Amino acid sequence: MQISKPIKILVGLGTIWYALYPLLFLAVWLFMFSSFFLPITFEGSEPPFFMLPFFAIFPLHLFTMLLGFGLMAFYLVHVIRDRRGSETVRIILGVGCFFMPYLAMPVYYYIFIWRDALPAWAQDPAKSQAESAPPTVAP
Repeated sequence: MQISKPIKILVGLGTIWYALYPLLFLAVWLFMFSSFFLPITFEGSEPPFFMLPFFAIFPLHLFTMLLGFGLMAFYLVHVIRDRRGSETVRIILGVGCFFMPYLAMPVYYYIFIWRDALPAWAQDPAKSQAESAPPTVAP
């Protein structure tokens, strides 16, 4: 399955964002939680101070969730249609893209999408033996 370089870069940027976003979300959550302990006085009916980061990150969180669904669909289709690598490695990373997407998607991206040639451990041994065997001539 051939993918053009701009699409590879776009998928890579989405994968990096999806993998790093939980760290940003955790930092914002910790900031919101720590603001409970700050002595802040509120005037009028403005929202509390700790809600400001929530209003800022909520649209970003929705975008990231939709991006995750799109990336999951892309990677699972790529796992099924791309037959270059070993079935075992593809199945393990495909299941990982579903259950542990923050780890498996960047690994699958680097091995099967970004690189032009697969590493030896990710290649299908039956295909590599068939390619290296001399052709047989029928009598």
